[in-house]
Amino acid sequence: MTQNKKENELIKKIELDSFSNRIALEMGLKIIDLAKSRNQHIAVEICRLNYTVFIYVDDSLPVDKLNWLRRKANVAKQFEESSLSVKNDLKEGNMTLEKTFGLDEKDFLAKGGSIPIFIKSAGIIATITVSGIHDDEDHKIIVDALQGKYF
Repeated sequence: MTQNKKENELIKKIELDSFSNRIALEMGLKIIDLAKSRNQHIAVEICRLNYTVFIYVDDSLPVDKLNWLRRKANVAKQFEESSLSVKNDLKEGNMTLEKTFGLDEKDFLAKGGSIPIFIKSAGIIATITVSGIHDDEDHKIIVDALQGKYF
């Protein structure tokens, strides 16, 4: 994973040597297991660039979480960095997705919870997205669950 040495540096992307549907399944299950251990109710989606590989929505969440997942992932794909990083950049620059970039907020949501997955020397291949808790925590649970095994 690309990351500065500072512990509080924001994770912008996950960079792997390879990626497969099996890896996506393992990642998704690790995130769900961590959320359950913390008594958190989340939705998780892992998408390759053209199809969904893994999806889970906790029974307690409303159906609109699917739309939240899609919109956050669109931001991660568009900017090729985490949706939380984009959120922070927009805030710091006093910008919006719509006015600055012409992106419709029906399709794009700059809130934390989506991180792009890259293959080293090949580029972006997928996104991993969480929704259901505070958006900073949506981002953090991905990092907490995958740290150590995937970066």
